Formats: sequence, structure tokens, C-alpha cells
Amino acid sequence: MYNGVPPRANSTAFAWDEGKTMSASTIQSLPSDAYERVGRQAWIILWLAFVAFLVMITGGPLAVNWYIHNATRPMAVRVEAVTGATLILPAEHGDPIAVVDSHYIQEGDSVRTDQDARANLAIVDSPDDVESLASVQLRTNSEVELITARRPRFQRSVMPRQLALRLHSGRARVTSGLADGRPLKVHIQTPQGLVVVSNGSAAIAVTNEATEVTARNGKVSLIAQGREVVLSKGRRAIIAFGQPPSDSQPADKNLVSNGDFSQPLESTWRVESIVDARDLSNVTFGSVDVINTGGRNVVYFQREAQGEDANLHSETAIVQDIDADVFDVESLVFRFDVRLISQSLPGGGIQSSEFPMMVRIDFVDVYGKPQFWTHGFYMVDPIENWPLRDGEKIPGLVWYAYESPDFMQSETFPRPAKVTRIRIYASGHNYRSQAADIELIAK
Repeated sequence: MYNGVPPRANSTAFAWDEGKTMSASTIQSLPSDAYERVGRQAWIILWLAFVAFLVMITGGPLAVNWYIHNATRPMAVRVEAVTGATLILPAEHGDPIAVVDSHYIQEGDSVRTDQDARANLAIVDSPDDVESLASVQLRTNSEVELITARRPRFQRSVMPRQLALRLHSGRARVTSGLADGRPLKVHIQTPQGLVVVSNGSAAIAVTNEATEVTARNGKVSLIAQGREVVLSKGRRAIIAFGQPPSDSQPADKNLVSNGDFSQPLESTWRVESIVDARDLSNVTFGSVDVINTGGRNVVYFQREAQGEDANLHSETAIVQDIDADVFDVESLVFRFDVRLISQSLPGGGIQSSEFPMMVRIDFVDVYGKPQFWTHGFYMVDPIENWPLRDGEKIPGLVWYAYESPDFMQSETFPRPAKVTRIRIYASGHNYRSQAADIELIAK
């Protein structure tokens, strides 16, 4: 019973949760360092709480800001069939899909063209967009894999759009640009290295041995074996297998091999000799020889038949298979030096097809149709009323430097997509002519 007198301090009992009691004398007997440990723990808790508070008020906005600038969403990639059979190889290893008109692909899918096919990849922000942000023009016998196609999720992001491809083989022309002030950076992985195109255009050719890159415009980088080479417009470089990129060099390329005849003729050229006669046993065929004159090697065509044999039509030629893709070149010009020594048939003959020196270049145009271009040279005027076309008169016995019109800029000749072969020949009855420094320059 409470009698109004407060209890003494030393007789007070403290209740614990476990139902146990501890006297005040027991508490007073605790060591002093226990109080110090409790104090340190309290301060640690306070500091941790303060740090957590700082993280919350600063890290939260930073995390949100990071997400805003780095979050992405996929772009749409549309495959458009141009010619021939184009196949989509799904990433899930399903059945190939033939592209009739157009078809959208997903990351991990591959696109393959056959020997007659060409296709375009159009990269857009969404399937509803008509204008593409970037394009990949895929040539024949090519295969490309879509690794990723991403764009920033938020407009405030300063990150560029990103497109990553793997060009396994073949040729492709890659073009990227700006949209809404945001660039699209394209990474093309090849068996030999990495090609990066930023706000520019590049032609890329991939074989088992090398990757060849030509910059059409903008900035193009080649990266391999720890070295980077940056190309500007009109420059090219090569990444050989297991090697760093070569130094930048002019994009001009002579498609003709051994046009200076510094190597044996038969190593690069095929010799042809034709006489239009039923019985070939006693006819005189033309000859082709490489001779040195004026300090350089030249090819010498001649036929000097006698009697009735001298009135037979003949052709004496050297032929080279070119098989070069020129779809991406801006300029294609033929050049060589020609020297006429004699001709028995005036002008270009009665059909303007028998000149003592002629050039024929065979193409496949951009529509897939075979085409050819010819040009002849003569020194003796044709007989009156004989037609004269695709030929020109030049002085005899002197070297004449000839340069063709640019095949890529012609208003009448179909634009070439591929050069298949070149033929240099003398045609007519009897003739003597020479050719030197043969070039078909692609830029």
C-alpha cells in the first residue's frame, strides 16, 4: 500500500521485458567504456542517417537525370527489296522469309542477297515514319546482321541515335545523317575490324581477306588491332585480316590490271585472234606483242596479209575480265594512249565497226541489264557515204592521249553498276596499231 512516502533510490527495482529485474546498484557497476561504445554507436547512426539523407536529396535527381539521358527505345528497321531474291534470316533460327516488297526486322535478324539481288535497309524512328534517318544499300551476294538500333527515349537526352550492324560478307553503302539536330552513329563490325560512320556516307566491301572502306562524305573511322584511321571525303583504307588499318589514300582506283604491261601479258590479259573465213588453214592471223618504245612497254597489234587474204575481216584483241562493282563510285573514266601506224580499210569500214584501234567495255547497268560501250580510232578518211559513228580521226604515227566521257555523268548512256570486262583490239583487214597505259579510273 502506498503510504505517501517516496521509495528510496537504492531500493528501486527496474522491470525488463523478459520479466527480470536489475537493481540500481547493478547499473552503477557497469564499466565506463560501455557508455562510450553506446555513444559512438549513436553518433554512427546519426551520421549514417545524415549521409542517407544527402544521398536521397542529391542521388535521386542524379539517377533520374542519368535515366533521362541514357534510356533508349528501339528504332524500326525496314528491309526493302530492290531486285532479285532477298531473304531475312530470323534470329530465332526460324524459316527464312522472302522479301517481296518490304519487311521489318528485329535485332538479331540477318538479311541476305543472292547473286542477282539488291536490297535497302531503311532506319526510321517508328514504322509510321516515311523519311529514313539512315540507309544501308546492300549489294549482290551480301549478308548483314542487325545487332541493335536504338534512339534516346527522352528528347532532353544528348546521346546520338545508335545503329550497330555486322557485315559478314559482300558490299554495302552506309549513309547516316542528322534528324532533329541529333546524329545517328553507325557501327559496322566486319571480320577484320570496326567501321564507324557518323553523319556521313561510306562504301564498304568485305571479303575473307580484307575490309575496304571508301569515304563518300562526312567522317568515317576504321578501328582494328588498337589503331584508328579517320577518313575524309574521297579517301579510302583497307583492314587486312589480323592487321591494323592501312594509311589513308586517295580513293581513285584503276580497275585494269597490268595496264602498263610491266608484267607478262598472259598473266592478266587473254589474247584473241579472229579471221572471218570458212577455211582457216591458209589465212594470216593478226598478232599481239609487247614491245618497249619510248621508255615504256606498249602492246602492238598487227596483221599484214597478202592477196585475197588481205580482204578478209579480222580482229586481234587483248581481253581482261574486270568484274568490279562500281555502283558506289562517283566517276568512271577510261584513259589510254593510242598510236596508229597503218590501216588498209578506210575509216571504220562499211559498217563503222572496223577501226584499226577499238575499245569495248562491257557493263551491267543499275537495272541489271547488260550494256557495252565502244569507241574506235582511224587515220584514213572513210569512203564517201560510208557511215561513221562511235569513232574519231586522230593523227597517224604519233601517240594520242584519249580520255572517255565520265560514264557516271552521261545523259544518254545507262549508269553502270558493274564492269565485267574490257577489250582492246584492232579490227579490219590489215593494220598496225599500238596501245599503252590503259586505265579505267573509278573515283
